[in-house]
Amino acid sequence: MIRPQKHLRLDVCVLRITATLLAHLQRRRVESFANLHDLATRELGTDASVQFLPALNLLFLLGKIRYHAHQDRIEFIETT
Repeated sequence: MIRPQKHLRLDVCVLRITATLLAHLQRRRVESFANLHDLATRELGTDASVQFLPALNLLFLLGKIRYHAHQDRIEFIETT
C-alpha cells in the first residue's frame, strides 16, 4: 500500500521500485519476471524484493505493463 509513514524507507518504497522497473522496461520493452526481480534486488538491495509485487501491481493498474503467462514475461505498453 502506498501510505506515507514516519519510518518509510524511500530507497525501497513501492514508488521507487516502480520507477526503476519502468525505466528498465522502457529501454528493453519485454523482460522476464525473474530478470526484473533480479534487477530490483541488485539495484535497490534485498529489501526491495518485499515490495516487488506491489510495484508490478501498480504498473499493471496504471496500464503500463502486460503480463504474458505462457512465457512468464512482462511487456511494456507504449501509451501516448
